[in-house]
Amino acid sequence: MRQLILPNGEDIYYLDKMTALYVYQEIFEDNVYFQHNIEIKDNDIIFDVGANIGLFSKYTAKLASDLKIFTFEPILDIFTVLKANLKDVSATFRHYNIGIGETEKEIDFLYYPNVCADSTAIPFEWKRKVDLYLEHYEEVVCKDFPGAKNIPEKSRKEFIEKILKRLYKGKKIKGIIRPLSAIIKENNIQNIDLLKIDAENYEKQVIAGILDGDWKKIQQISMEVHEHIKEGQNLLNELSNFLSNKGFNISIGADCRETKLAVYMLYAKRYH
Repeated sequence: MRQLILPNGEDIYYLDKMTALYVYQEIFEDNVYFQHNIEIKDNDIIFDVGANIGLFSKYTAKLASDLKIFTFEPILDIFTVLKANLKDVSATFRHYNIGIGETEKEIDFLYYPNVCADSTAIPFEWKRKVDLYLEHYEEVVCKDFPGAKNIPEKSRKEFIEKILKRLYKGKKIKGIIRPLSAIIKENNIQNIDLLKIDAENYEKQVIAGILDGDWKKIQQISMEVHEHIKEGQNLLNELSNFLSNKGFNISIGADCRETKLAVYMLYAKRYH
């Protein structure tokens, strides 16, 4: 486990530097999870599904006092770093070394040591991912790799595939999945003030594991939706409609680098 000084001067533990700095930018600077009137207050209960190395929970604990935060991270190497990063954070934590899904079972996860935040139970669809990078080559690839602008157009697909194969060289890791409603029941949770979901292509399964009677307990959702998976092209609309029918106002995040790659932010706030 290595240590890194973030741009704001804080020390964290990390696995790969790319993930640490990217997630820091997303959470601490771009504030992606607290837009469209998503907010928290003192004494709130937060569920951090797909907690990765703990930066969302670390940031959230700065926003209010006496928070109770439940974290969920199924891959042990990442989970170990998460606990180290949150050890001295001022909040009450309950850490779970599990994933959240529709039913309780053991499954294979793909752990990507070079981009640990993208570790997943459902890998992206390769052709779609490559095509998206090609389509937005100037805005995305050249931004991440400035030298890529000098690569001839005929060689760009090969260049993208080479990078993706290196970054997404995965290792299969066994992990446990449990439904969110099982966690709610065993902890006698009566209210979830914010459910954050960044389950890397598994968000539909996370939602499916919430029993009808538990939906009224959830006040806000801030969720990444990934459409770069097989049969995932309409997932944002599908989840938006589902949550609307559960009594939430729905907002979608602004266009950005991630939306060009078919990854969207969905915000749901319960009617009051």
